Amino acid sequence: MPNSNTNLTILSTTIRQDAEGRYCLNDCHKASGGDATKAPAQWLRNDQTKALIGELSDVEICTSPVSTKKGGTNQGTYACKELVYAYAMWISPAFHLTVIRAFDALVTGQIPNAAPKPKRIRKPSFAVTFDRCLRVAAHLPNVDENQKVLMAARGTYNLTGVNPLEVMGYASLPAPTQDNYLTPTELGLQVGLSAVRVNRILAEEARLQIAMPGSSSGSKWAMTERGLAYGKMFDTTRKGGRGSQQQLKWKPSVVEFLRPFAAPSA
Repeated sequence: MPNSNTNLTILSTTIRQDAEGRYCLNDCHKASGGDATKAPAQWLRNDQTKALIGELSDVEICTSPVSTKKGGTNQGTYACKELVYAYAMWISPAFHLTVIRAFDALVTGQIPNAAPKPKRIRKPSFAVTFDRCLRVAAHLPNVDENQKVLMAARGTYNLTGVNPLEVMGYASLPAPTQDNYLTPTELGLQVGLSAVRVNRILAEEARLQIAMPGSSSGSKWAMTERGLAYGKMFDTTRKGGRGSQQQLKWKPSVVEFLRPFAAPSA
């Protein structure tokens, strides 16, 4: 067997040699990516390949230019260097060039070709992306300014992997001025009803809101078209101060929808 110091390496794949110094075409095929349509057996069927083998057999070299070994650990099709070049050219121009350079590295003692590094996909600038997301959020109805900023920050993170608010040290935004909008709990206190009962009345009787099952935004309710005149979504801090969520609140005038259902006075 050839000396291990003279092994041919193509794209990090070591190309085996037989006792006659021929190179394994199966290893070359593996190094090229292993496309089944480019297997050595397919190439050997070509008339041009057969003609080249015949020319090498008659003129250039005394040993057989190609040999196939079946069984054992070193099974495969082995070919002389000239056929390796021809096989590589048949696979693709790029692989042909890789093989040429691999043989050059073998002769000069340079480091063999390594597998090409994958191209790095450049992500867009998070600052530009945030600005664009913020412009889109500006057109969303019934969303307060803080929530628009948070939505733009989430969109920027999804596109670039960077949350601009965290970069600036903001884990959450302070709640905006709420113009006396009230939570269901606060509305219920005025008429002696629980928050659960208030939400049910606003949904089933007043038809100002609808349930949002499985909502991931934090709010279980959304305004109906009728409710748009009375309610508003606000950004509120989650328990423990970790991030923020949306909460639907109502104008004080909504209490009039609740009075017919008010708890009787003691």
